[in-house]
Amino acid sequence: MIRKANIGDKEDIIKLGNMINNNFSKVYDIDNYFDKKYNVIYLDIEDNEVVGMIMAIVLYETCEILNIVVKEKYRNKKIATNLMDTLISEFADTIEFLTLEVSINNMPAINLYKKFGLEIINTRKNYYENSDAYLMGVKYEKC
Repeated sequence: MIRKANIGDKEDIIKLGNMINNNFSKVYDIDNYFDKKYNVIYLDIEDNEVVGMIMAIVLYETCEILNIVVKEKYRNKKIATNLMDTLISEFADTIEFLTLEVSINNMPAINLYKKFGLEIINTRKNYYENSDAYLMGVKYEKC
């Protein structure tokens, strides 16, 4: 089940965030994250356990995905796909651009993003501690 996160989910959000960034708590002030209406987090809950999340900033016509993470034992079960679907569907009427950065070494994530139409726009040198990153994005055509 996917649902929007709230401040009561802080501990689970931090645990998931720490899986991808040891400085997660320093980078993201979760206590104040929900104070801004353009910040959004969706959680995937399986068997009463938070197993995945997607964090984004949706500001005007642009959505920037900040983090997407799924606990290892739940990977390859379409959880990341469902989180992406939920985010995009929720803001389908407003977003025109979707962007994110991803390590050039993270082929599973790159392939996932390509399924949603994102293309590599640029390479950001030394973006991560151990690798470069691709800036990926897609422009949605409005009818």
